[in-house]
Amino acid sequence: MEISKMAQDMTYNQAVGGRSEARKPSVWSALPSFQKSLPGLLAMAILAVLCGLPGIDFPFTLDSLLRYIDSVLPPIYGKGLFVDLLHFNYVVTSLIVGILVRNVVGVPNSWEPGLTYSGVFMNVGIIILGSQYMLRDLIKLGPISIVVMSFMVFGGALIFTVMGRFFKMGDAMTGLLAAAFSMCGVSACIAIAPMVKAKSEEVAYAIAVSVTFGLACLFVLPFVGKLMTLSNDAFGLLAAAGVPNSNQVIATGFNYSFEAGKVSGFTNIGRLVLIPAGVLFIYFMTLGKELRSTEISFWEILKEKFPLFVFGFAFVWTLNCLQVWPVPASEAMGKVMEWFFAVCFVGLGLQTKLADLKKAGPKGIVIGYVAGFMRIGLCLVLLFIFIKLGYLK
Repeated sequence: MEISKMAQDMTYNQAVGGRSEARKPSVWSALPSFQKSLPGLLAMAILAVLCGLPGIDFPFTLDSLLRYIDSVLPPIYGKGLFVDLLHFNYVVTSLIVGILVRNVVGVPNSWEPGLTYSGVFMNVGIIILGSQYMLRDLIKLGPISIVVMSFMVFGGALIFTVMGRFFKMGDAMTGLLAAAFSMCGVSACIAIAPMVKAKSEEVAYAIAVSVTFGLACLFVLPFVGKLMTLSNDAFGLLAAAGVPNSNQVIATGFNYSFEAGKVSGFTNIGRLVLIPAGVLFIYFMTLGKELRSTEISFWEILKEKFPLFVFGFAFVWTLNCLQVWPVPASEAMGKVMEWFFAVCFVGLGLQTKLADLKKAGPKGIVIGYVAGFMRIGLCLVLLFIFIKLGYLK
């Protein structure tokens, strides 16, 4: 989802304006100091606890309140309104509370540095996610997820390229939207920005479109999945392939079910790995001959843009396959993973500015949303083919 304005500017300036001889900043050096971040970190933690952390029996939470209301109100077709019909869980409540605080109450400036750590919490959660898989999961989902992700990354890029040229969006904006929707939202958009010589306002424009689309998917796709009675595996693949930003992918998956969240997180790893190849593919598909004459090294792109936390996920997954820890420990790690995700979701909500819809503009929203829903439709067709062939339940 959207990272804070300060973090966007910092990352974009490093990508676009950095000199070759300058020292490359580390992941941690790009983050604000812990002292400056403490108010925002505490705010995210407190709001996450008040929303209701999974596995913690604390009575005074929003989750407990909604369950109490469902028990008091008469059931609707035998189901509770908030939990059963509206699918309110820690994912939805964390995001909604964060969004309401940002857009109704307002976020103090002292919170802003700490909110940039929400991406770190998400990466830590993904690393711990490796403790929830065994070798059989890779055998079952590995080949299918590779096919789905490859098809959606490169096929999605083609869709946006064609639509960008049809609507005469320009090479830079077409490349930015293709990267944002086909791969990893904000990260992919920033990765391709210096290659397409995009202006900072164009980057913000593309980010706003992908973020708002992903936010809509987070609430709409689970209802679509329930109506189509998609299995956890199928929905997890759909979330990873159809939702632009990685943070929103995880949230959408867990909004459907815990198992679907695991699958979406696992499959999203494949999309992250494809970022360097996808960026180069979009670069050569969208740019004119005068820009393609610039020498671009695949290995430089791979070294600069490959997500290092993927190695952490692989390491934890390997240890789990070797049964280094007992099953109860793996279950406890699953709860800790959800705590990191819950804090991250609160932070994402606190960074979501509904005014970004105005920033995106009507033309960009139409192109981004139409092409985005076309990608989701193609993904559903691909999933149903796998289901009919018996490769997927």
